Amino acid sequence: MGNHPSSSSRLLLEENFEVPKYDSASSSISTIETEEDNSNDGETTTCFAPQRPLGFCSPSSFLKMEDLTQHTKPSPPADNNLVAFPRYTKAELELSDAPTEASNLYPSNERVREFWIVTTAALPWMTGTAVNPLLRAAYLSQLNRPYSKGNSTVTLVVPWLVSSEHRVALYGKQWEHATPEDQELYIRQWLEQELPLEANEDLGGIKIVWYSAKYHARYGSIFAVVDICSLFGSDQLDVCFLEEPEHLNVYRAPGKRLWTDIFRHVVGVGHTNYVAYVQKESLVGSAVFHGLASWMVKAYCHKLIKLSPVLQNYDYDKEVVCNIHGIRKQFFRNSSPEEGIYFLGKLVWAKGFQVLSQFNSMYRKRTGGCFSIDVIGSGPDEEEIKAFFKQKKQPVSFLDKQDHANLEKNYKILVNPSLSEVLCTVTAEAVAMGKFCILPRHASNTFFEQFSNCLLYRNAREFCQLLEYALTHEPGMDEQCTQLLSWTTATGRCLEAAAVSQKEAARLERLGRHKSQQHWAQLHNSLNTGEKGKVFRAVLGAGPIANQA
Repeated sequence: MGNHPSSSSRLLLEENFEVPKYDSASSSISTIETEEDNSNDGETTTCFAPQRPLGFCSPSSFLKMEDLTQHTKPSPPADNNLVAFPRYTKAELELSDAPTEASNLYPSNERVREFWIVTTAALPWMTGTAVNPLLRAAYLSQLNRPYSKGNSTVTLVVPWLVSSEHRVALYGKQWEHATPEDQELYIRQWLEQELPLEANEDLGGIKIVWYSAKYHARYGSIFAVVDICSLFGSDQLDVCFLEEPEHLNVYRAPGKRLWTDIFRHVVGVGHTNYVAYVQKESLVGSAVFHGLASWMVKAYCHKLIKLSPVLQNYDYDKEVVCNIHGIRKQFFRNSSPEEGIYFLGKLVWAKGFQVLSQFNSMYRKRTGGCFSIDVIGSGPDEEEIKAFFKQKKQPVSFLDKQDHANLEKNYKILVNPSLSEVLCTVTAEAVAMGKFCILPRHASNTFFEQFSNCLLYRNAREFCQLLEYALTHEPGMDEQCTQLLSWTTATGRCLEAAAVSQKEAARLERLGRHKSQQHWAQLHNSLNTGEKGKVFRAVLGAGPIANQA
């Protein structure tokens, strides 16, 4: 089952296959000429990349490089910048690029913003949508602390699995008879290791609010079974972050009050490539979900932050690409990595294990021997993957799940051949620990191109060359790049990415986007209520979530 690389993976196996180089830190147009491709009779293929400094956020409205290379070569704009899609009137151009009052999220002596972070998972499930929103909440609370006068200003809104069967399946047997209070205590104790003050509500730390939810085993996801918006009362609230707005809303529409009615500014955060997941089962289903996800963003968000360019286009006028996640303090170490190669992650074929085996075969042809690698983790395809490498007779050791911050061995090199990521947390953690990271040159890894210890390959030949380099050199990283990985810096990027300029707000108002947003929301609500709603959810594969009021 699944023992065949995808078409994109097969391309990487061809020794001379080249993919375009995208220099994310470049301040000028990137010009690429492939070494061994004579199809253009020596012509140079020119691609345009938006200018931005290290760690900056790139608007999704810029033309994508792959879009340009598929058509007739365009002439470079006079200012060597990409031309963005938005068009402004003369009056709009005279307005400021400063954020609107509602979207200026920085605290000051005059005003402290209050945040509600609504997400789709909670600890002890150690998944990205549980860990990262929790840390975002904590660091926003820390940012507000000098101005908040000891009051809590951030509320984390998380799912409570009402079924003990679902809690056992996801968290373990010890959670069968647990209560929300037990889970809240666990979350606060875990957060104490990172930010002790923000873990304590009595000292002005974060608040935690629960909504009832169920676990959908087929999708491996948690979905609300109540109207989350009903938890917020009748007052006008300040700022809301919807972590995965498509996930939060697709099976449960808000009631009479919409997210944008309740909150002055609503920011969506795109974490997961759901379209790719659905595509494995059905191309038609993938197209349907693409439309649904865009619908949810159009209906319920003022701004959408995508963690990487891998994610679909939701709404050109609202979205921006920016990594707003950081790395926990415990991953920033002074000790130098020692030796050894490892992979850490979920054991599923989509992580690129077939490609890894092909690379090892190529390495053996070049050097006379395979490289040894430790594979750390577990997953549904674990036994098949073990049998696959045993058949190949390659030196792969399979180890049980380990905490990445406390590995039994201080490895020198992380290899992550996956093309299924959006923004890999394991890779970011390895970068912070000062390890070499050998990665495919892919949109999901664009953020990592700026780090000197990240080595990106385009084909099997380059993978082998980079591995040989990493084995014979020591990794290093300057302080500026280290700071880019911190949660403090990531929180700053988050506030910048969440802003809507006065110029852009005027343009959206002229285009009637507020009215169209209400129309999208009303349509979703009408299809998602009563008996009609049950049918709607069932058709969309809601399973245990379908039959709700």
